[in-house]
Amino acid sequence: MTFTPRTAWADTPEPVRTAVAEALGTTIVAHSDLHGGMSPGPAVALRLADGRKVFVKAVSAEVRAHNHRMITQEAAILDVLPASVRAPRRLATVEHGPWVALATTWAAGATTKTWTGTSIAAVAEACRRTSGHRAPASLPPVAERIFHFDGWARLLEIGAGDDWEAAHAGPAAEVVAGWERWTAGDALVHRDLRLDNTTVGAERDSAVLLDWAYAAAGAPWIDLAQMAADVVATGHVDGEPAATESAYELLRTLPPEASRFVVGLAGMWSIRAATVPDTFHPGLSAWRRARSVALRPLVTRLIADLRAG
Repeated sequence: MTFTPRTAWADTPEPVRTAVAEALGTTIVAHSDLHGGMSPGPAVALRLADGRKVFVKAVSAEVRAHNHRMITQEAAILDVLPASVRAPRRLATVEHGPWVALATTWAAGATTKTWTGTSIAAVAEACRRTSGHRAPASLPPVAERIFHFDGWARLLEIGAGDDWEAAHAGPAAEVVAGWERWTAGDALVHRDLRLDNTTVGAERDSAVLLDWAYAAAGAPWIDLAQMAADVVATGHVDGEPAATESAYELLRTLPPEASRFVVGLAGMWSIRAATVPDTFHPGLSAWRRARSVALRPLVTRLIADLRAG
């Protein structure tokens, strides 16, 4: 997904590019701009004179302070991740004036547009490996990384957007109530699990999780629940029924709280679409609305299961 075109690496200030090369201890011999994501800054694959291929992302605080903070936050998180977690490794962080750049090891594999059975299995394995670790002490509780989970309750206050929301917002709000309590835990969680935040190779153990700025300490099922929601919201190569069924089957292997989390995500996207203006990312509200709508068949099924006990 792309909402705001990224700055090209060649258009990044020359002192920033030079500082990145110096921090990496070699010269840059080639680059390839990458696209997608929600940052306006460059994302690039660099080929170095010593033969390495590395990933770099950068942004100016003058363009968007939020993304500047996220890069700085992610750099600190990468330094404390356990070695066995499937994540890139930080190579260098460069600060030059309002700019910050993060260089990491290259994540092998590919990021596809839709989920497949192979990618679901591989990413689920990476999530389980991650949550098998206790979160480093420097990471906050996951409640500090979860936003707008009162979405269904707020929709009841401002008015539902359509008949489906009018019928389901109340039961959904009941299901999600108390989320600060039932999402808590001490497991390491990525907390921003989407298909475009992963790469997947040919093997089951090949997935790498990207973009760690929201990592936290929480319940060990959180990333798997978020993956289930994303399988439906992003889509499955075999179509919507396969996406919903794959997500439902995954959630059946998890505690009931994982299903409650998916309901909460749908409410989060609904309230953000309704109340957060597209001041920086044109089309973001429509993207959020589409994700929430895509989840409706699954959310309807989950609410029925949860209310049945």
